Amino acid sequence: MAMADQQLRDQILRRAAADDDLGARARLVVSAAWNDLPADAPLTAATDRVDDQVELLERHHAAASTAPDADDVERACAAVRSAATGQAGAERVADALSADRIQFLETSLEFHARHGTQPCPVCAASALDDEWVVRARAALAAEKDAASALRVARSAAHRARQALTALVRAVQAPPAEDAGLSEIVAARVAHQSFVTLPTDDDGALADHVAGALPELSAAYDALGTAAAAELAAARQARTWLRGFPSPRGG
Repeated sequence: MAMADQQLRDQILRRAAADDDLGARARLVVSAAWNDLPADAPLTAATDRVDDQVELLERHHAAASTAPDADDVERACAAVRSAATGQAGAERVADALSADRIQFLETSLEFHARHGTQPCPVCAASALDDEWVVRARAALAAEKDAASALRVARSAAHRARQALTALVRAVQAPPAEDAGLSEIVAARVAHQSFVTLPTDDDGALADHVAGALPELSAAYDALGTAAAAELAAARQARTWLRGFPSPRGG
């Protein structure tokens, strides 16, 4: 591979400084590409650095673009709160003993079906007669309806929780490298806060996400704007550097 000597480096830097079509940010990228490189480093060493910078800035910009839409978050939080309210109401109707009562009533009805009218084997003060059968079947139907409503409510709460959590998990963490962007610090802090979710209360989950979103949105907007500006400069610098032929025939 042909080697770029000090003369070529100086020529490139002088031309970059004098080229009015090359923006100020792009000139800085061209200059920085040569920092700490030995005098006989190949031209590709500098262009590879710019390629790396472009790739890193693209990752920053992509991460910043994953901040969720505020309306989507508002709807998801409202769904979680509504589902949590529905579940709490269903749990008040179908308490912890509901399943045992269903089993007891079913067993009692089976006992009556096999043996007919009999004194109640539990209290001995009443009879398991036809009138009791009507009441028992009504009670059993009510218990099953309550248990079914509770299952539906819990399923709805689970789906709403999953949907909100998915919105949060879809937000990408900013890259570990800062790429010279001062906005990266606030973006990392906001992301860490946003994705640290309460796990024991759906209302607290919705409140956390809704409360942390403004900070995340502001930080990611700032990061995205800064990354876009630097990315445009790095891409311009890359195109400009690639316009130089390899010395001595490449």
